[in-house]
Amino acid sequence: MIEKLQEAYNRHSKKINKIEKIKQESTPFEALERLKENKLLDIDRSFFLKCFGCFYKDNTDDYMIRVRIKDGTITPNQAKKIGKIAKEFGNDYIDLTTRSQIEFRFIKEENLYQVLQELESVGIVTYQTGVDNFRGILTDPFSGISVSNILDDRVLREKLEEEFLAKKDEVCALPRKFNIGICGNYNNTSNVFTQDLGFALAKKDGEYGYRVFMGGRVGMIGKDSNIFVNTDKAVLLFRGVKELFKKYGFRDNRNKNRFIFLLREVGLENFIKALEEYLDYEFKKGGELLTDIKINTHLKEELKNGKVAYKFIVPAGIFSGSDMIKAGELAQNYEGVIKLSFDQNFFITNADDSIEKSELYKKYSPNPARNYIVACAGIKTCKFGVIENKEDAINLSKDLENEIKEDGVIKFHWSACVKGCGIHGVGDFGFEGAKIKTNEGMKLGVHIFVGGRSNREGKKVLSVPLDEVKNYVLPMIQMYNKSEGLTYEEWFIKSNITEWAAAFIMKFNAKYFEFLPSLPLKSNKIEMFEIKELGNSLFYKIAGVHGFDDLFNPSQVKSLKEFGYKDEIHKVIDNMVAGKYQVWSEVLAEI
Repeated sequence: MIEKLQEAYNRHSKKINKIEKIKQESTPFEALERLKENKLLDIDRSFFLKCFGCFYKDNTDDYMIRVRIKDGTITPNQAKKIGKIAKEFGNDYIDLTTRSQIEFRFIKEENLYQVLQELESVGIVTYQTGVDNFRGILTDPFSGISVSNILDDRVLREKLEEEFLAKKDEVCALPRKFNIGICGNYNNTSNVFTQDLGFALAKKDGEYGYRVFMGGRVGMIGKDSNIFVNTDKAVLLFRGVKELFKKYGFRDNRNKNRFIFLLREVGLENFIKALEEYLDYEFKKGGELLTDIKINTHLKEELKNGKVAYKFIVPAGIFSGSDMIKAGELAQNYEGVIKLSFDQNFFITNADDSIEKSELYKKYSPNPARNYIVACAGIKTCKFGVIENKEDAINLSKDLENEIKEDGVIKFHWSACVKGCGIHGVGDFGFEGAKIKTNEGMKLGVHIFVGGRSNREGKKVLSVPLDEVKNYVLPMIQMYNKSEGLTYEEWFIKSNITEWAAAFIMKFNAKYFEFLPSLPLKSNKIEMFEIKELGNSLFYKIAGVHGFDDLFNPSQVKSLKEFGYKDEIHKVIDNMVAGKYQVWSEVLAEI
């Protein structure tokens, strides 16, 4: 089957993109030498330094440095060094990222090499955290220490990194970036299913191992390969995938050369056959998947030593060097460490309830409106951003501070642009920055996505100005608040409504008056019946009678005109209960 990979590659090899041409002009390690000698070229600033996590901000002297934090673990000593660097060189600013890493900003070019050396002095590197590399590997942050962790992901992560990290022939050798996730936990603590290559806890014939998922990306679930591997065979599989992607991955269109595009072109089955042919090894198939598809939302994690890991909520991942130092000191007091999570927050391990009295915990204490916010950089620090994003996410959380029930679990994911770095596709509410056309002209706003979860991307249903977002999401939250013991994701599934019905409820409430229908619906997500059922509920709210007699065989359809109503909204409702077929796009356009 390798010939199919060759055929696909040949179809995409008639020309190469400009980045591949740049790679032929120099090497990342030559750029690193030029950095040491203070002789950087423009090509180093624009591309090669990204291989070492150094991102130049155009038309400034500022850099962002992305740091590889292995297993999301920061020791007290490392926290002290990280905090010192941020305070001395980076305006006391730190971003926590969705790959359980950190980013410094506002670093001057003259200080770049010193910062890299300072990090290396405490065992931290920035290798391959940008461009066409194997990025930081997401693992279960509680590997080896939590009661729900079965396989210690640190073992596999170390073996995988031995295959590529800091090796001259591996740095920038891929056609495009490649994300890896490992989760040896029953709980999905590493967003393992949305990676280019994901290893999720599984069991076969009494042996624990990993089920392999391939071809995921931001907001998109990888395909189940039906392959079961132990740690050693996982390394073998990775080695084969690495070599095949390096050799046959597409190098023409950078918008279509992630690993998923190779899989799509040749087919997952054919790729696996080619992989086994290349390795001369047939992998075991099957195995029971044990890692929960749903994202882990625990605010505390029970540890094997009887202690607890406490979660500190960092809205939108905006942190500081000063507080990183304090976090390190607090962790040291409990003989623990800091554990970064992929939702831009962190845990301190080995703690007990006395940690809740600390000033740092009080500052970053949980609240249902901010517990599950994820937001990427935004327009201030990212050239692709359309909106500020982090600030917008925090503003919404403040608006909703007293609107979500105490035990509520609602995931708000914000991306500043279409690239989706805030993973908005997996949020209960996903927001994608955009310019929105309104009656007053163009405004900054968001496309709203609903119904997202870790194994299913949400649907874009509405586009609204930023200053109106609360009005649209609040009705759904108010209905969710009536549920008991459910996350928003679980409630939305149980409510038995489509994303488009949710959009109708959101838009109707924002534009007209409160309408919170009883859920679950009886229409079983059949569009025409769903429209009629909600229309009839609205009809009853206004007139006190139903607009038609039977959901599945409507007859004797009434009109609100009979009750003396002539407003625009009553025309909308009359159309919804009428005998004619309607689709949600028509209904939403009328509002």
